[in-house]
Amino acid sequence: MHIPRYFIDELMAKVDIVELINSYIPLRKMGKNYVACCPFHTEKTPSFTVSSEKQFYHCFGCGASGSAIGFMLNYARFEFVEAIQEIASRVGMEVVYEQNDTSPIDNSIVDLYQIMQQVATYYRQQLRESQIAINYLKQRGLTGQITRYFGLGYAPNGWDNVLKIFGTDAETRNNLLKTGLVTQNDAGQRYDRFRNRIIFPILDRRGRIIAFGGRVIDQSKPKYLNSPETTLFRKGGELYGWYFARKQGVLKTVIVVEGYMDVVALAQYGIYYAVATLGTATTAKHLTFLFRNVSEIIFCFDGDAAGQKAAWRALEISLPLLQGSRQIRFIFLPQEHDPDGLIRLEGTQAFNKRIAQATPLSKFLFDTLQQQVDMNSIDGKAKLVELAKPLINQLPTGAYQDLMLQELSKLTGLNNLFVAKPQLKQSMDTSFRELSLIEQAIVYLLHYPELVKLIKYPEKLSFLNQDYIKLLLELIEFIQFHPQLRLGAICEHWRGTEYESTINLLAKKKALSFENITGIIEDEFTSILNRLYQSYQKSIDFLAQINSKLAQITQENI
Repeated sequence: MHIPRYFIDELMAKVDIVELINSYIPLRKMGKNYVACCPFHTEKTPSFTVSSEKQFYHCFGCGASGSAIGFMLNYARFEFVEAIQEIASRVGMEVVYEQNDTSPIDNSIVDLYQIMQQVATYYRQQLRESQIAINYLKQRGLTGQITRYFGLGYAPNGWDNVLKIFGTDAETRNNLLKTGLVTQNDAGQRYDRFRNRIIFPILDRRGRIIAFGGRVIDQSKPKYLNSPETTLFRKGGELYGWYFARKQGVLKTVIVVEGYMDVVALAQYGIYYAVATLGTATTAKHLTFLFRNVSEIIFCFDGDAAGQKAAWRALEISLPLLQGSRQIRFIFLPQEHDPDGLIRLEGTQAFNKRIAQATPLSKFLFDTLQQQVDMNSIDGKAKLVELAKPLINQLPTGAYQDLMLQELSKLTGLNNLFVAKPQLKQSMDTSFRELSLIEQAIVYLLHYPELVKLIKYPEKLSFLNQDYIKLLLELIEFIQFHPQLRLGAICEHWRGTEYESTINLLAKKKALSFENITGIIEDEFTSILNRLYQSYQKSIDFLAQINSKLAQITQENI
């Protein structure tokens, strides 16, 4: 999937990086900029700065920097296209896709959403007409009301029902294949993916159907089958039930369960804030998304060894995200029970009691580690410290990390425990004044694009034979055609090009650290230009001397 660069330039002109980043981490105003403790390394004094004027973020501690898109990639862990789609949805733009020989989709992506909706309607109709499927849902305890609320359907038996009904032409048949509704074997034969299954439509955050999950109503295998990853569906970032949970209004807590039926059953019993991952373990992308919307996540797992293992993996992923008021808790159900069956057995009140008594992450962490050591021996306590410190080190600096260290001290009797701080990376080894004149000119233009008006003779620069002269000329031309774009958008324009790393490194030079004192910036930039023009003149004079010498030699030989 390819998004044309002109669309990205337009998107960057519309997005407000301050508003975007503030939706992930709280920013506070300081002078012209906004600051926070850096989300990319642990610190107690804020060094992470976001500039509204330049549409750029920069950390003076670890050197992390970039545009709005860069933040979505590096912090929110979106893939590039997903980041574009997310930002575009925030500013009300429809993403434009560019078709080429290698692109898996074209501009008719809307057709894929439409066919998913049409097939979902067909599945719902088939459910109404199938007494076998209706009886199965009744046996599982689902009401007609909750079935309609979640849009459940039924894929009847048969190899090509969907293919025959909707595959009326070559383009539609290809779209069925692209959405995963139809699959194709090695011999090239196509057939329906879902057969004789209860169908659970999977909706994205905007309520569009992007995939389906199917549950067998007999003893067939596999019990659950999901749509494959497609243009519309990336399972590592989607959560079943989120759209319905969000419809209930502002949420403070979300329960993460393992299956569709768990989500549906809990909703039927009045617990509408449950979601499920889609065939994958919980990812950092899932948690980052949820923490943008709620302050507490409760994981609900079986009480067996597999549930404990899944819970521990969720704990490890959660640690770097636990800043501010964010909390993680765990519910461990009795063995051989899942949320679907348990809430039907004991009712809403008893299940709500389990939620209220959910185990805090801190208790789960220390209880689990203590089971691995002998707490009655010095060796065991020392081992606990070694096991716990790397985990506590992943927590953001703050009160929660300090309290975890205090608890570790209490358990082991050791005082003055501390966690190692990460080594800070230098963005470049050279200072600004050690850069070449060309590099200095690029830095000034990146931070003050309006300086381009001072460049009266760009054609003279084209004669210079110096490193990065081509980049400087391209930058001048780009700014002249896009005078409204700021630093973040300018850097983003060079993503994926040979100059991406150079632009990003030069953008960090004096990044957000010097202000335009009246006249001084213009004078410094003009001075750099004049020195470059002098280099040009020296080159012209040198060439003139060589030409004169050659002419003299030629004359003497005649």
